[in-house]
Amino acid sequence: MKQIITLIAATFFFTSLKAEVKPYQTPLKINVEKTAVKISLQNQGKVVISWSAIPVETTSTIYNIQKRTDNGDFKTIAILMGESFPVYSFRDKLNTESGTIEYRIVISENNEIIGSVSQSLMVL
Repeated sequence: MKQIITLIAATFFFTSLKAEVKPYQTPLKINVEKTAVKISLQNQGKVVISWSAIPVETTSTIYNIQKRTDNGDFKTIAILMGESFPVYSFRDKLNTESGTIEYRIVISENNEIIGSVSQSLMVL
């Protein structure tokens, strides 16, 4: 049985902001900037998540890659430190036969959330 995989364009954009919420409890609504997350599918059920660095990245910038399935809670699957690369990427394994997977990148600096970007992937 073949899987049909559809990317749903549910992309939010990075912005610089001071968040007064507990980290990672709810997605931040972002509406400025030009950088977005991109999800691509590769052979053998691999998912590649890539995004551009924020314009004011420092060595204190942290990118938390999070994932949730079927509207469950987000779980951090990787943490990358800012290293002044123009583009970052992370590979994940597609571990579901159907449903919705959402990836979110939460950007923090000095333990303060400064932005978030997410995109959904629907597996049929």
